[in-house]
Amino acid sequence: MRALPKAYLPEALGDLGAALGFGALSLEIARTGEAFWVGAFGALGYLTLGPLLLLSPWLDRVGPRRGLLALRLLRALLWLPLPLLPREAALLVLWAYPIMVATDLGVVAWDAYQVRFQRERLQRETGLLYAAWNLGGLLGWPLGPLLLLLHPALPYLGAAGVLLLALFLLTSALPHLPQEAHSPGPVPRASLRAGLRALLAHPPLRPYLLLSLLFQLGHALATALLGLLILRSGAPEALFGLLLALEDLGYALGGLLAGRLPPGLARPLALALALAAGGFLLPFPLLLPGLPLYGLGVGLLSARLRALRGERLPEEGLAAALAGLRALGGLGAGVFGRLDPALPVWGALLAFLLLFLLGRPRKM
Repeated sequence: MRALPKAYLPEALGDLGAALGFGALSLEIARTGEAFWVGAFGALGYLTLGPLLLLSPWLDRVGPRRGLLALRLLRALLWLPLPLLPREAALLVLWAYPIMVATDLGVVAWDAYQVRFQRERLQRETGLLYAAWNLGGLLGWPLGPLLLLLHPALPYLGAAGVLLLALFLLTSALPHLPQEAHSPGPVPRASLRAGLRALLAHPPLRPYLLLSLLFQLGHALATALLGLLILRSGAPEALFGLLLALEDLGYALGGLLAGRLPPGLARPLALALALAAGGFLLPFPLLLPGLPLYGLGVGLLSARLRALRGERLPEEGLAAALAGLRALGGLGAGVFGRLDPALPVWGALLAFLLLFLLGRPRKM
């Protein structure tokens, strides 16, 4: 079964809505100058391991399509109360956490769908999906902070509205999966354990797990405090979202080109990522070129690693294994940021250099 291209249009629209909210939220939290909470917000996507592993057996039970639609609805509704909350950095970050859990578990649902039904076209379809997500963010990231400057409630109400529209379109665009036509059975007690065993002990997966962990760690450290680094570089607040959109532009281009990635290019990409991440430490406007170049490298390398992992994952406990791969590797970025906002970037450089040294050209 092949995911219809029309399913990627509502996903692009959904990412536009999410970027509206997260773009405004990034600016609000970066304004506080509290490095710990800025870092915690930047690392939310890598701090969801516990909920993902606990909820992934539920995803295995209901199936990726039903689970994805339920998670997309939850993500939309969680944006509605944000205008009413006190503008405290800690509270905003904590409220954003369940939104990120719903977002990341939706990524796991999509990964499970693609691994099960598009394994023969995994790299191409993964690249197209990630390109759709990041193309939506190209408009949402710059627009969210601008709407916030007009009225503090606009970006969050806009995010909820756009996400609900995307959900309506996705309901009819995403094909039904054959096994979801039946009433789901009980959750197997061994699902979580089997998924973790597949993740850590499946021999064909081991070398790619190590490389994926290095990649996830480097990416988490490089971007955890990016909003704070952008403001400290002297960039105007009106351009804050536009700079984040440049990174999304690179992600989208990388996803579109991922299916054409030749073997042996992963190691040079890891070295290029180290150089591009170093550009985040430069003052405005010198940091501008590093943002799309970094996104391009991440888009290409991420799709390649995900396809290689997906080709080797066993079916048993699939969602739990994918959840672990999604979240492992980036759990220290916010803590590093308390010492120095530049320190996570130096950690990212080290992780990317290790990835460059350990990558195998024939298989990568």
